[in-house]
Parts: sequence; C-alpha cells; structure tokens
Amino acid sequence: MIRSLRRVEPGCRISVLCLTPSCASVLERLSEPGVTLMSLADFERDNPDVLAIKDTRCTRDYYFTLGSCLVASILRVSDPADIVTYLDADLLFYSSPAPIYEAMANASVGLIGHRFHWWAKRLEKYGRFNVGWVSFRCDAVGREAASWWRNSCIEWCYGCIDGDRFADQKYLEHIYVKFPNVIEVTHPGTNVGPWNVCRHSIEQGPQDTFVVDGKFPLIFFHYSGLREKEPNLYLCSNLSYLGPFSRTVRAGIYEPYIRLLERIRSELGELPPDPSPVWEDSPPTRRRVLAPAIRIAHRWAGHYVGTGQSR
Repeated sequence: MIRSLRRVEPGCRISVLCLTPSCASVLERLSEPGVTLMSLADFERDNPDVLAIKDTRCTRDYYFTLGSCLVASILRVSDPADIVTYLDADLLFYSSPAPIYEAMANASVGLIGHRFHWWAKRLEKYGRFNVGWVSFRCDAVGREAASWWRNSCIEWCYGCIDGDRFADQKYLEHIYVKFPNVIEVTHPGTNVGPWNVCRHSIEQGPQDTFVVDGKFPLIFFHYSGLREKEPNLYLCSNLSYLGPFSRTVRAGIYEPYIRLLERIRSELGELPPDPSPVWEDSPPTRRRVLAPAIRIAHRWAGHYVGTGQSR
C-alpha cells in the first residue's frame, strides 16, 4: 500500500501505527521514504484513555478501536490546510487520489460508500460507508468529527452489531448526518473491492492502469478478505459477497497483487510470527458440514487464485 501510494502521490506523508514489534522491526528495516513510525506502546502512553480499555476487548476489537484514535491524534498536530486520511493496509493504488480531494474541495469530512452489488446489499447492516478510506480536514468540523469518532470507539467498539453500531465502521453513518460539511465521495474508481467489483465494468489500460465503467480511472482497489489457504493458493473474497470475478479482475488485478506480495515476502525474508488478531474457536459443526459447498461456490465465482510459484 505505502509504495503504491507514494508512486501516485510522491509528496504524501504517511504515519504508521505499528501494532506489533515485528511490524515495527520490518518497517524500520525497510526505511520507506516519507513514512513515520509509531509503536503501539508509545501511542498508548500518549493516550492513556485508550490503554485503559485495552483489557476489555479482544485483540481484533482493540485494533478496530485504534484507527479513529490515531486520526484524532494526528489532527491535533496537523496544519490547518492538511487533510488527514485513515487508510486500511490492504489497499493498492493505481492512480492519483486527486479526484477524491477535488470532491472534498469545500468539505470537512470525506466518506466512501461500499456501493454493494445486489447480492451483497444485505450487508449494509454492517455499514453504508467503508472504513478503508476516511478523510478529515484539519478545520473545526473535521477535528470535532474525528474527536467524536474517537470517543465513540473508546466507549464501544466491537465486531458485532449492536443497534446502530458495528465496530468503528457504522459510526461513519452517524458522522454523515451529525456534522455539517460531510460528503460522500462517489467516484466509481475509489474503494473497488470484492463487495462491489461485479457491479462495475473494469478494463485494463496502459502501464498497469484500469478504467472503471468506461471512463473513470481506478484509483485504489481494496483487497479485503484476501488470505493464503495453502502454499501458492489464495482465496480472494468472502463468500457473503459471492459476486463473480471477471477475467480482468482475476488476471489483471488479483494475480499481479499476489505476485507482488510474494516478492515482498521474499525481500523481507523470514518474518517472526505475530499472534492472530482474532480469537477463533474451532469452526461450528454447521460450517464444517457446509465447507464443500462453500468451496464449490468460491470456485464458481473465480475467487481462488494460484501463483504457480514455489516458495
């Protein structure tokens, strides 16, 4: 994500909250230009109210809590002309995000919707907006909205639906109606991901670029849910999205991204293991029984991608 963003936006400044010591160690070794690193221990020391709720949440839910807290912290030391954007780490940029900032010309907060395709529309209960990109201008409204998001997540932030709350994500709907000067960025080339990729036509352009719906540049793709199932075989979507992948999406977007991950892994060498961020029990009996049908559905939708490379 970092390298692709700096390729299309060379002057950007990136702050990374390193959630594990191994993450900090790897990024220190890489020494990427324009990147400032912050250890979790230092962040918790500077934000004691965040540390105070750590033991009340599993690792995953604590991580959900931290994004809004990081944004609010950076806004406190930013210049009035700055826009601070929270980014998920599983994004890849294909062209400049300038259209997003143009859409935010007079806005204090910029949100991007999921734009679910018809099959995944039922998943809006988890949030109309996606937390993969959330922008706050360093003005009075932007800082107030970010502070409200931070305080709300400290109060409650869990990976389950509770009324009109879900993790840190569904709070974005509250921000949209609660604060003035909040816009939804509707550019079709933003936040394309497995939940909406089959509602768009995507064609490959020159020099690793892509065109969405015939005229919009693909700005960034969100590789949410990508996981390695076995050596050289990756599952690229969650079954709940189901939407099938076109040949362009499989061969032009996912396969090069997976090869890039493999090259980076080779560059980094052996990595120390980190604990899983999610507390997982053995799969329930119902899921084990359905597993063969789930695999068939993924194969039908073209969600499995193999690298064909040896380790």
